[in-house]
Amino acid sequence: MNDYRVDEELGRGGMAVVHAGWHEHLDRPVALKVLAEHLAGDPEFRERFLREARIASSLYHPSLVRVFDITELDGLPTIVMELLPGGTLERGKLTRREAVQIAEGLAYAHEHGVIHRDLKPANLLRGADRSVKIADFGIARAVEETMVTQVGTVLGTLRYLSPEQAEGKPVGPAADVYSLAVVLDELLDDKPRDVRELLDRCRSRHPAARPSAAEVAAVLRGDTLAAPTRLLPRRGRVPRFRLLPVALALGATLAAVAALVIGTTAGGSSKPPQISPVPRSANPAQQARDLAAWLERYSR
Repeated sequence: MNDYRVDEELGRGGMAVVHAGWHEHLDRPVALKVLAEHLAGDPEFRERFLREARIASSLYHPSLVRVFDITELDGLPTIVMELLPGGTLERGKLTRREAVQIAEGLAYAHEHGVIHRDLKPANLLRGADRSVKIADFGIARAVEETMVTQVGTVLGTLRYLSPEQAEGKPVGPAADVYSLAVVLDELLDDKPRDVRELLDRCRSRHPAARPSAAEVAAVLRGDTLAAPTRLLPRRGRVPRFRLLPVALALGATLAAVAALVIGTTAGGSSKPPQISPVPRSANPAQQARDLAAWLERYSR
């Protein structure tokens, strides 16, 4: 293999050996995931492994490990990936912001019809910039479809498998959401009540009862109002685009109140009431506050 220099071994499992490497022509570091010999000798598994690697190479998201190439090293199928020197998150920790990024990456893959099937701390890698990315999309599917069950591959990750996976049933995106919840429960450094409730929903035995990965990301970001009467959530500020529906709803209400005020006073006086216009602001949050103040003033 003339394009790549093979350097030190980074890790070894039941399915593959990972080496640090260097792309000689592009002059950049890479990771080389070399399929284990006992699996490479199975033609059916070899074909499925390469097919799933090609699918993974079509995914491009900042929270997914990039697959650059598929080649061979000493006759063994090899996936050439982005090198993340920070290692895996086994015995590691995650912040809530990092959890959002993982959920967003998972949601992106699901939108493109790809299910991970083996989400666990060992498949979460940390980059030199401390970012966290998901690795090994599709490999578990190749294992499932060829009934390869060597100890150290599928059997070694039962802790993170959804109930339907453990029972050998067909799986969908909800299986990844279940695994994500187990991972977050283990690695999140802070789990307030809203996060604990979210993780409980994700670990429902019924796949249809679990939220999507996109919904998980939204809740972790805090993209929900704390209560119908509040304009601001408990944590952080409401994004500007979420304030627009609030402002529009208030606008419709105050328009109705204005008509009521004018109609009521007109019957008892020939002089119409003096109603000041609502101050206008380019800031949605300020506009909402001005509308609320206007409503309180003229609805008495």
